[in-house]
Amino acid sequence: MKVMEDRLSPFRVEQTTLAHLRASFVRRGVAVLTEPALKPACWRELCEEARRQRSEAAWHLFAQKNPTEISQDNMRAFLGPAARKLLSSSSTQSFLYAVTNISLAPSWSASCFTYYDVPGSYMGEHCDKYNECRIAMLIYLDAQWSEKRGPGPGIKLYVFEGDSSRTPLAATVTSYPNRIVILDGANRAHVRPPMAEGERLFMLAGCFRLVT
Repeated sequence: MKVMEDRLSPFRVEQTTLAHLRASFVRRGVAVLTEPALKPACWRELCEEARRQRSEAAWHLFAQKNPTEISQDNMRAFLGPAARKLLSSSSTQSFLYAVTNISLAPSWSASCFTYYDVPGSYMGEHCDKYNECRIAMLIYLDAQWSEKRGPGPGIKLYVFEGDSSRTPLAATVTSYPNRIVILDGANRAHVRPPMAEGERLFMLAGCFRLVT
């Protein structure tokens, strides 16, 4: 167990959990490492970096009613050194291979911090680009919602069995802080509905390409 912990640090995952994640990925195209997925120090460092990048290196991404673009309204920011270090680490490569059985490398042009921090922020239905984001690793850093209402649709990621929402729903994943989603997003359509009043979410969206 010590060898496994060292190889997969800073991910908080045991061998039995890896087997369940692998089975889920094969069956549904999505695997969820529940919170706390990252060791606290790593998670806090990413949260701090995401907040800093939001104020210093972010841009608004908006597109609607354009068939050549994904319909969306959210904020994006460039990765900082902590995020780049994690995505390029041997621990991340080992973790992803154990879950997907695919050799992967970071796709820097497609990876970013993503923020849904105003009401109405959303990500429309889409599949990821195969060459740029064969597999996605989504690390939910912070999420807030009304205690009275609980997490609304915007705090959830909806993943379908095929390449459109016309196929059956494969999974609904609530975006709890320090939860990680491994997603076959190039083959599975997915969508995040608009945020409601009082809801917000920011995350590290890591994209990985095939190793050639």
